[in-house]
Order: sequence, then structure tokens, then C-alpha cells
Amino acid sequence: MNNVLLHKTTKKGNIRYYNIEVIATLFEEYIVERTYGNIRFKSYTGKRNNVFSSYDEAQDFFKKIKKQKINKGYL
Repeated sequence: MNNVLLHKTTKKGNIRYYNIEVIATLFEEYIVERTYGNIRFKSYTGKRNNVFSSYDEAQDFFKKIKKQKINKGYL
């Protein structure tokens, strides 16, 4: 559905990433999945899922999180 991959470089030279994705389930629900971490590590640092009953709610949440991360310096 929707997917965006954001990244930023810290002052120490580490590259952080933040992936936000909207996924439709078989039960007519929508999940906003957020995965984040540092590219130096093999696995992600964290993963969070939020479940919504309508696509519009999921889309609004997706846009809100994306805006917050862009304001924090992610591109």
C-alpha cells in the first residue's frame, strides 16, 4: 500500500533508518508497521505495529509519523 524509507546521518557518522509501511490484513484491517535501526547492525533495533479499522485512519497516522520524522532530520 504505502511505504517510505527515511534515513539520517548522526554527528558521529552513524546512519539511522526509519521505515514506515501501511499493510492491509485479511480481516479488513490496516497495520502501520514501523521498523527502525542503524545500518551498522544486521537486524533492526525496533519494530512497532499499530492496527486501524479503516484505511483513512491508517493513512492519517502514516502521514503524522512521517511528518514527525522529517521534522527530526530524517530525509
